[in-house]
Amino acid sequence: LAIRALPLLDAVAAEATQRMAHFNVQGMANTAWALAKVSYPNMPFFHCVAANALATMSSWDPQAIANLSWANATITFLHEPLMAAISERAVCVITEFTTQNLSNTIWAYATLRVEYDADC
Repeated sequence: LAIRALPLLDAVAAEATQRMAHFNVQGMANTAWALAKVSYPNMPFFHCVAANALATMSSWDPQAIANLSWANATITFLHEPLMAAISERAVCVITEFTTQNLSNTIWAYATLRVEYDADC
């Protein structure tokens, strides 16, 4: 964007943070993706998404997993408990991932330099 609409971004992040408990999985992932896409790393919003995503991760689908992973990496937000939960969920639904979901998710892990346990 040539012109950053900071008042709008601030308002969206604040309102989304207040309403996060009412967001569905797609709403959380899409809003995180959108704010990351415009390079707006509102940390209270992203911490709120992380907390809510952890509570609902068992219902996350591949697209939402890929979008949230991508968003976190794009703004360099490494939330280790969230990334561990995303890993566990992704393994459960990996056969449902599109090639784009696969590449976006693993790109996010590489970008964030998420460590893995070689003994697993």
